[in-house]
Amino acid sequence: MATKEKDDERKFILECIEVYYHSLPALWNIKSKDYSNRIKKNEQYNNLLRKYREYYPDADKAQLVKKFNSLRTNFRKELKRIKDSEKSGAETDDIIEPTLWYFEEMKFLVGQEEPSTSQSTIEIQDDDTQGGEDDIDDRKNNGPPQKKRRKVDESAELISLAQKHLQEPQTEFDKISSAWAVELQKMKPQQQLFAKKAINDILFEGQMGSLHRDSIQINCLSRTSTPSNKMQPSPIYYDTLHAPSLISGHMDPLNGSNAGPSHASQYFANFQ
Repeated sequence: MATKEKDDERKFILECIEVYYHSLPALWNIKSKDYSNRIKKNEQYNNLLRKYREYYPDADKAQLVKKFNSLRTNFRKELKRIKDSEKSGAETDDIIEPTLWYFEEMKFLVGQEEPSTSQSTIEIQDDDTQGGEDDIDDRKNNGPPQKKRRKVDESAELISLAQKHLQEPQTEFDKISSAWAVELQKMKPQQQLFAKKAINDILFEGQMGSLHRDSIQINCLSRTSTPSNKMQPSPIYYDTLHAPSLISGHMDPLNGSNAGPSHASQYFANFQ
């Protein structure tokens, strides 16, 4: 059935339920004195049939009775499912919600499930045994009972957001962060901690607007020095075996003789 045709049919059925069927107590109200009155019941069925033929011109009373008994039967089943869900002690979010598209419109049937003993069981059987099979179109969907609509909507929204994010093209920042993640995985756990701390510090300073060209210094010397790590001047070593004395009368360590100026001149002449 086409969607528009199905929608039009449902609107018509809802109108029949709310405006006509509800106003004909002999057809549904087991507490009404007219419920067991065959003459009165037939009159009200004929009134409802005239309205029903506006959409189904070839319908007869038997088809009308079968249709509305089916609607009532499905409503009772749905109501029972909901009550059983409430009695089971389930949490609020797990209570079953109705799936019948006409459930709200037929709530006036609540309390009409069981007839009183004073009423004719023959009349009730005449109504309820003419039809009552499930009509597939009476369901909002053919799937399992739905949970709280709010939970379903939240799940659908999360899935939609995830799909939208996956479909969006990667930005420059997405690519950079992905590259950083790859590099971090190559590090040892301790090095990862150091890298994460440095990155977080940089991001913090950037958000505060305090970054500049010389903000970051990696592995720089400690500002405080201890005596053990102070730079000491390199010692100067002299060649005491060959360097001559420039002072007259100084003893040559090799031959015990005095080394005079002539000896010094000869020594320095070797470097020319």
